[in-house]
Amino acid sequence: MMEIQQPDDLISISLYNVFSQRKDDRKFIKYAKDWNKKIVLHIIPFYPVSVFFEGNRISFKRGEIENADMKVTIHINNMLDIAYGRVNPFYAMEEGKLEIEGLGEDSDKLTKFYNIFVVSMEQIAQEPNLNYYEIKKQGR
Repeated sequence: MMEIQQPDDLISISLYNVFSQRKDDRKFIKYAKDWNKKIVLHIIPFYPVSVFFEGNRISFKRGEIENADMKVTIHINNMLDIAYGRVNPFYAMEEGKLEIEGLGEDSDKLTKFYNIFVVSMEQIAQEPNLNYYEIKKQGR
């Protein structure tokens, strides 16, 4: 099981809720556990968020860190197109609609990014009417 830090800003809370739906998923754990990477995710027109994968823990920080392993930039409309299957993420990269800095020749980074972020978005988009963003009250 993955441990996911409860964040305090809108974008990080959204990521927290998306990842929380998969924290017990074997495939998610396979790719996220021990990845030990720092990813900056900038969903335009919003602010960037840094996501830290450390051991079996995921944490968030609002803003962009300088020493990130990867920086991902995408407009919210393009992200939704990928999530709903209207655009292939690899096509989006070729067209400049999804920019990923820091990949180099490391196909493992791309594979892990895809299976952690893109697959999570696609799963949420399949059943958007479920209460993924409902905050559970403590003690209930």
